[in-house]
Amino acid sequence: MQFSIVKYFLQVSFLLCFVCSCGSSEKDNNEYTYFGGEIVNPNTNYVVLSKGYDYRDTILLDKNNRFSHRIENLEDGLYSFKHNPEYQVVLLEKGDSVLIRLNTLEFDESLVFTGKGSEKNNFLIDLFLQNEIERENLKRIGFRSPPAYFKKKQDSLLNIKSVAFKELIYKNELSNLAKKLTQACFVYEHYMKHELYSNIHHKMGNSNTIQELPASFFSYRNQVDFNDDELKRLYSYNRFLNCYFANASRSNYKNQQHLSQYSYKLGSTIHQLDLIDSMIVHPYIKNSLLRRSTLRFLLKESENNQESDKILNHYLSISTNNRSQQELKKLARHISKLRPNKIIPDQDLISSEGKTMKLSSLFNKPITALYFWSIESKDHYVKAHEKATHLSSLYSGIDFIALNIDPEQTKNWLKTIKRHRYNLDNEYGFKYPKCSSEELVIHYRNKVILVDQEGKIINSGADLFAPVFEKQLMQYTQLANLEN
Repeated sequence: MQFSIVKYFLQVSFLLCFVCSCGSSEKDNNEYTYFGGEIVNPNTNYVVLSKGYDYRDTILLDKNNRFSHRIENLEDGLYSFKHNPEYQVVLLEKGDSVLIRLNTLEFDESLVFTGKGSEKNNFLIDLFLQNEIERENLKRIGFRSPPAYFKKKQDSLLNIKSVAFKELIYKNELSNLAKKLTQACFVYEHYMKHELYSNIHHKMGNSNTIQELPASFFSYRNQVDFNDDELKRLYSYNRFLNCYFANASRSNYKNQQHLSQYSYKLGSTIHQLDLIDSMIVHPYIKNSLLRRSTLRFLLKESENNQESDKILNHYLSISTNNRSQQELKKLARHISKLRPNKIIPDQDLISSEGKTMKLSSLFNKPITALYFWSIESKDHYVKAHEKATHLSSLYSGIDFIALNIDPEQTKNWLKTIKRHRYNLDNEYGFKYPKCSSEELVIHYRNKVILVDQEGKIINSGADLFAPVFEKQLMQYTQLANLEN
């Protein structure tokens, strides 16, 4: 896993300037860490470097779209750098002088690191890209494989990455922390795939496949440290933990007699929160897992306000993160107002002509489908508009209204819809994007809210690209015709 030599030489001159500007004194080498680079085709004039809630700094780009940042007394570990709407991780340690170069048109694929500390980071980005390819392959065919074949294939992929890792540490002098994080990145990805395999077959109702899992399928679980402070911000580690607790709560849920009074989804989520509380002692990891499990239930699995309240109160009784508590309380309030037959919360909109108007003024047909998009996700908004246009031709009784969610992007939004020649009568932006996105709980890009002519909610959590979406439209249209 080596990065392109061509890309490397393109950056040499900039790297020399960068290193020189950093200084070469012994004091600098011991006390300062440098992070800089160049953004090709930038979306904004800044980059944000952060480490959870502990550290956050906004770094401005210069006129050449370059930036340089010096950190004194850096805490070694994983950081994230964000250039809207994309982000990636960077492993920084004291004394590093890491330089990045990327093109926003191919953010991850174009990202290359140079300078002191680059080898470990190029290894991590190569792993990230390889893992993305493998996940797509698993979605297509891998998860349908028999357990023995699946395990053999994944063990083979793990071996390839282990060989690459040994080559990395042979050629480069890495700290113990860097070795641990780079190795954990692919090891926990390997573990996560096994948990996901079991989870998916359970959702598909393939009990026979689950029973056929060999005894060694989950043997790695005995090696896992569920409270590893150094891995707490590693994506593959956290994704593994989420998948593990989903499986663990399901496997012994039937023994929890006190939860039999609840529906399966409600009872198993309560059990999952209890498992996390009993097995995790690290405050950051525990609160993060509790938040994710509760968030998933509120957004995807709760069927009524009573169930939401039950999970939320249980979460509040064991969580110690005040910020997340307030966030989920607010979310639950907004979700409660989006139940079927509730009147959709009215929003202030801006039309393509620059006029301010109310959302409620758009409900002119038996059904209105509201879908959402951002100029920062071109691939999504192009496909979303194509899908909406296609569905409009099939369902004349449904209005498809596109709502742009970008903050302070009115000029760019107007340019975009005019450039693509979208129907301006169906294009609107939120006057107060942050507030409207919260009130309408826009947490995923494919979300569609369906309302009737009176503004009553029919479905607040439809998915524009889900296979079942057209069937839902057909059913709702038939019901609307019967009522009229």
